[in-house]
Amino acid sequence: MLKKKIKLIKNSTSLQITLIYNLVIVCTVTILYFIIPIIFNYGPGSINSEFDIEVSYISYTSQFIIITLLIVIPSFIFLMKTLSDIDKWPELITDNSIKAQNRLQKIRKKCINLPYMIYIGQITIALVVLIIILIVTGSHPTTMIYKVVILVFSFATLAALFSFIFSKRIFTEILLNISQENENIGIKLNIRSKIILHILPTIIIAILFTSLVGYSRLITEKGDQIFNTYKEQLNKNVNPDMIYDEEKAIQALNQIILLNKDTDSRFVIFPDGRYISIDNKDANYFFIKYALELSDKYDGRIYEGYGLDSQGASVKAKGLDWDYIIGVKYDISSSQTIYYYIISFLVLFVISLIALSYFSKAIGEDISRVAKNLMDISDGADVDLDKKLAITSNDEIGDLVIAFNKIQQKEKEHIESIKENQAIILEQERLASLGQLIGGIAHNLRTPIMSLAGGIEALKDLCNEYKESIEDQNVTPKDHYEIAGEMQEWLEKMKPYCSYMTDIISAVKGQAVQMNYSGTDKFTVEDLVRRIDVLMKHELKKYHCTLNTDFQIDMQTEIKGELNSLVQVFDNIIINAMQAYEGEIGEIGFKIIKVKNNLEFVLSDTGKGISPEVQKRLFKEMLTTKGKNGTGLGLYMSYSTIKGRFSGNMRFETEENKGTKFYITIPCINRQT
Repeated sequence: MLKKKIKLIKNSTSLQITLIYNLVIVCTVTILYFIIPIIFNYGPGSINSEFDIEVSYISYTSQFIIITLLIVIPSFIFLMKTLSDIDKWPELITDNSIKAQNRLQKIRKKCINLPYMIYIGQITIALVVLIIILIVTGSHPTTMIYKVVILVFSFATLAALFSFIFSKRIFTEILLNISQENENIGIKLNIRSKIILHILPTIIIAILFTSLVGYSRLITEKGDQIFNTYKEQLNKNVNPDMIYDEEKAIQALNQIILLNKDTDSRFVIFPDGRYISIDNKDANYFFIKYALELSDKYDGRIYEGYGLDSQGASVKAKGLDWDYIIGVKYDISSSQTIYYYIISFLVLFVISLIALSYFSKAIGEDISRVAKNLMDISDGADVDLDKKLAITSNDEIGDLVIAFNKIQQKEKEHIESIKENQAIILEQERLASLGQLIGGIAHNLRTPIMSLAGGIEALKDLCNEYKESIEDQNVTPKDHYEIAGEMQEWLEKMKPYCSYMTDIISAVKGQAVQMNYSGTDKFTVEDLVRRIDVLMKHELKKYHCTLNTDFQIDMQTEIKGELNSLVQVFDNIIINAMQAYEGEIGEIGFKIIKVKNNLEFVLSDTGKGISPEVQKRLFKEMLTTKGKNGTGLGLYMSYSTIKGRFSGNMRFETEENKGTKFYITIPCINRQT
């Protein structure tokens, strides 16, 4: 049971990410714990726990523990709540219900979006916590706030970047198991944006942190120099063996020459904490407390507070009842230095952004070239397979281009192989169709040929009979007329069979010409409709029918192929529809709509319909229900024309005594391509 629980914990995605996230936060705060005293120039003794409790009521260590908890606790709650349903994916992946698939899609979307949300959220949480702390603890000097914001932002961004990298890897493992083919959901970033997102924060951190460390070291060195200067003056003007009172202490201070009269001030501190500045400038409680309790330990150096660039140099002067602390309070920071620091940072940031932008753009364009060509091939666009992509770099992208060129070459070989196979298959299909056609012709010609043969035999007998009767005196003119009449009768009987055979031969000849056509013509829907209207106008009047049109399509839409072949198909279907009314007044529907990249033609009638026996054989063989008035070639060859010549499809719906609908689907030419 315990092993099972341990396994579940290991497989818990939400727990893994939450632990990683909070571990990064703790590590970051721990690093800050040691770095802040260096950056902020706290000075010796500023991390002394007892002094912190006396002065600030909360020790330095306690402050960092509180800050860590303020960041970790809300982030832990947020992440566990947000990520809780992600752990359900192993159960949902085997469930094919709509509800389960919808939940799985939400998980997929989260796996794509959450790394970016964690990235931004971690920086936001750190800054929000910082703002709350600054508001709660009261007003602070601008220099201190500036340093704190820069430092926290830098390390929060660095922590967010590490969290993003680790969480992205975990989410990627899930997506590899649950992602669907051709699915694109969630936040979409191009390669250029991703490179900037990953690298730019590191550049910012490097610039900010390096500049801040440099600034802090500069301030430290400057502070040491100023301290040594004032300390030397104090030692020179304050006699350690002399007894001082308040007046003499002030006289000694007047001997001190200030380096900067605008910011520096001379002071005397009494043992009871009373502070007198002869330059009328105040000091905070921390400065006075530090001077009284810790300045002796550090050669008279005084610090005004955490992150403040104000210090003091002091000496003790003996008095009758107590010792005075005589010193100079001075500012190290310079607004001009901060100004130059900000300007330098902005210039470096812009330069880095421009350089990174061009670099990422170049990579993105290289990948986009390969992706576009792959997309063109997959979409069936006309691509010159002999044109290879140029290799512009000797790296992984160059390897990608080489791999693409190899794939393109393979694709070319496959296409050529397919074309060869297609030619063989088409030839086989043509031979098969020819066999069926010949078989159908033979079947249809057998009856008229037998009838003609019978008529010829009858005529032969009549000719012999007539030949024998020429010199027979008993044969009267009336008998001659009778023999001639019988001959004439047999000739009339044979004439329809000859016409029937002529019609079959003409139809076969026309269809054979269409089968051999290999042109690449194109025509518009308007051309097709106009041609049908011209050819069918007389037939419609003859059969007392009307053609009701409903064209829900741009009439300039183009179709690739031979116009006459398609007109013949529609003529056959419309004539069949008219004949289905058997001489009665009728209506024929002609509708055109666009379905994706195809045109769908719908021809309908409300005639007698097609019987089930005929339905089974329709399109499969030459079949007619018109007796001697039909050849059976019309629909059979129309179906072959639509399939073979226009790469389309043809189907029908029918119900006896209610009518028939023929659906013809043909690809149209997309103008955008």
